[in-house]
Amino acid sequence: MGQYWRFLNLDRREHTRARGYRYKLGEFFGDGITNRNIALRLCRLRSLPNMPRIQPSGAESTNIERPGRSLLVLPNEILYHITDGIETLEDFACFAATCHICWDLCASTLEVSIKHMVSWAGSRIIRLGDYMQNDDLPAGILTEAQRAELDAAVPDESSQGRPVSLYEFAGDHYRSAVMSPDFFDITYAYIRPLEKRGIEGAPLAAIRKMCTPVEATVLRNLSKKLYVRADTIDELNKEVQPRCGGNEPFSLGEALVGRICWSSDPSCAMPEHCEDITRGPWAGDAFDITSMEIFQKEADLSRWVDAKDEVCEALRRYLDGY
Repeated sequence: MGQYWRFLNLDRREHTRARGYRYKLGEFFGDGITNRNIALRLCRLRSLPNMPRIQPSGAESTNIERPGRSLLVLPNEILYHITDGIETLEDFACFAATCHICWDLCASTLEVSIKHMVSWAGSRIIRLGDYMQNDDLPAGILTEAQRAELDAAVPDESSQGRPVSLYEFAGDHYRSAVMSPDFFDITYAYIRPLEKRGIEGAPLAAIRKMCTPVEATVLRNLSKKLYVRADTIDELNKEVQPRCGGNEPFSLGEALVGRICWSSDPSCAMPEHCEDITRGPWAGDAFDITSMEIFQKEADLSRWVDAKDEVCEALRRYLDGY
């Protein structure tokens, strides 16, 4: 017996299922693809590079003074307010790419906008089973407005009067997210429109460079200040390899998904040792995947807890059924 599952990004109102038609937890958890694809979406992106100022051949210096008669004679504060009326990322990027002055002025906003569109880093994530009940969700994962929206949803004729569940609501009202093992597939939907608008050269190269994930060496639960290192999972793989024909069954993706599944029913098409997977203690928390170097620079590690013991113990249990 088993139920179907969706990944939900609660903050961005996006959802996705497992690849193909393998929607039951026991069917996709060990497929080596689905969980890794979710982890890829959580990877932090790099900073937006500066546009290089190209020195003309033979010139002693590059003249970057503002022209005497142009839009650029306006103060930066006025130039920035011009962008208030720009509604799309493509238009904003086009404005930024017009010159170095506009690029420097808009770079921080452009970086935040692109990162928000491309990466799920920092978002609240849950893997929701379709046997869930709305009165049995993890505490606090819906705001009052989101709860009111869900309660007001009108069930279809086949529901027989049953309220619309969050699982069903997300399938109807959340955007479908791109999942792929290749980050190019994820960024294509955002970069291709820029190419069509004529953005090329240094501005496009800078955006492409930013849309490259940092080294994925640590998964962070930002809500609970827990973390799991990739080398911890590597050591676990070495331990279990003899049982897996020499394969490496786990990644940070399995470490994540094994803790964020949630349903009101324990059926998951997995062995009896795995009932707890459907009551994930991290379900609905915010996550990112970054490098240990960045982590150590940004955070006081004494305030964080290494969750390797609980994660590895859970993964060993999941392996018992394969």
